[in-house]
Amino acid sequence: MKIALIGTHGIGKTTLAHDIMTRLKKRGIDAGFLSEIVRECPFPVNENTTRKSQLWIMLMQIIKELEFEERYGVLICDRSVLDSYCYYAKKLGKSEVLEPLIKKHLETYALIIKVPLRDGFLKDDKFRSTDKKFQKDIDEKMDGLLKKFGVNFASISSEEENEKIIGKIIKKLN
Repeated sequence: MKIALIGTHGIGKTTLAHDIMTRLKKRGIDAGFLSEIVRECPFPVNENTTRKSQLWIMLMQIIKELEFEERYGVLICDRSVLDSYCYYAKKLGKSEVLEPLIKKHLETYALIIKVPLRDGFLKDDKFRSTDKKFQKDIDEKMDGLLKKFGVNFASISSEEENEKIIGKIIKKLN
């Protein structure tokens, strides 16, 4: 089972992914974690991203998922191919070539969890943009693409919803 946490940068996806993984492991479920690929990108990101940057991130996301999904009963992905396409589309516009690939790859996730914009998580880590308008623009782009592609997803923003998601994962595993 492969699960993707999606959403703009600086909203707590990584923290949430680790929490979900820990909760699953405490229940005896073999869970692994695929960290955010963008931090490995050798090309410009954020507002200065390029076509090359986002293609590298999207393709590496797919490659890493293929490698990791064979290792664990449940793979928690900190982001999906849709995330990088949002940054691509924000900067470069729609891609007739990439959209079918993105839409098809989204079908490989058993569960997609969208983390909404949340205050207090956007920090200056010297890597991700701290521009709140840029963050909001990416979030809105993602909402539009989720709707356009007809993606079924769960939304999570509270401890109670977190427990419901864990329940859904365990139910799908049984």
